Amino acid sequence: MPCTRRTLIAAFCCSVVVFVTYAVIVEPLVFPDALDMVAVYSSHTGAIFNHAWTAVKSRYNLPRDLVVDKREYQNANYPCYPTSPPENTFIQRQQKIQHQRRHLLQQACHQYLGSDQFSATKMEKTPEVAFLLENYHLLYAQTAKIAGTSWDRVLLVLNGVANSTSQFGQSETIDLTKITVPRLENYKHSDRSFILSNFTTFMFTRHPFSRLLSAYHCKVGPDATEEHVHRGFYDLLRKRIQKKYQRTKPDGIPNFRDFAQYLVDTNSFSDPHWKENYKIVSPCDVDYDVIGHFETLEEDARYILTSVGADCLVEFPTSEGSAATNSSHTDTLVEHYKDLPRDLLEGLYERYKLDFLLFGYSFEVEIDGEMLQLPPPIDVINLNQK
Repeated sequence: MPCTRRTLIAAFCCSVVVFVTYAVIVEPLVFPDALDMVAVYSSHTGAIFNHAWTAVKSRYNLPRDLVVDKREYQNANYPCYPTSPPENTFIQRQQKIQHQRRHLLQQACHQYLGSDQFSATKMEKTPEVAFLLENYHLLYAQTAKIAGTSWDRVLLVLNGVANSTSQFGQSETIDLTKITVPRLENYKHSDRSFILSNFTTFMFTRHPFSRLLSAYHCKVGPDATEEHVHRGFYDLLRKRIQKKYQRTKPDGIPNFRDFAQYLVDTNSFSDPHWKENYKIVSPCDVDYDVIGHFETLEEDARYILTSVGADCLVEFPTSEGSAATNSSHTDTLVEHYKDLPRDLLEGLYERYKLDFLLFGYSFEVEIDGEMLQLPPPIDVINLNQK
């Protein structure tokens, strides 16, 4: 009888060992769907695989060499891969668009900045603001007033800080991104060069006049929120504009014409919300993999997320909850710019000339019965001759 009891105990122990070995080691490797189930319900989607394995290792004290590289796992088994045929068509179309944008950028860099883009000295300048996600080998060069808050929401989800893109309000999102998402400037120079050469890098641009109008609405105009208006500088800017032109309404809010005139007259373009984009992202020095346009934001964002295998983890959010100003519609642009004096429009163009030419933007408006075309034909001819 004692022999039988020992036999039963031994058999039971063996069964437990076999079960644990299968459940913890064999099944996740051979049947990755089991691990995917853990991933689906993980509250930190930015590090799903690593978090799942960390929990398993901690519970069962497994050795470190059992950890599978996240990117290898994604490429082989993760639901984002392989891309379905319709997605392949989308990817091919986006790759063609990116080729065209990069070619135009390279032409304009050489023509107007005398830059042989992507040369050996390209690392001498880096984006002013660039966030990194090391798990995804992804770098995002951020420009104010070009869907920055929406991208912050995506970064927080992928970095495991947020459960969804709607979890935090606008101010919380901006603050959390600054605190929790690494920035390129915090890395030593040799690491920056490696990151810019090996990570998937992307930036976004926007029609210069649309971005300027959006900045006016958000920071200075009558639609500016109290939070923005009373942030010292913008309240002081309002007063300076009012004092200089004496055309401002009794409520102290300058109109768009006076705002634009003040920027041109005083050369006040250092604020990041209306500073020239090419000075912020250094597109002639950094070899960006993706040049996104605000006007095709959803498609470009989907392409970026798909490229790094994150499209099934997070969906790019709408502008709800952000400081959207609806300044990109053609009718809105014409309505605000058609009453500006010709010399003021030309002054604004000269300031944003490289943003127009590097990224392929144009603007036409009728002034005093004549059409004003920006860029002027001579600029377009010079560019096309190269």
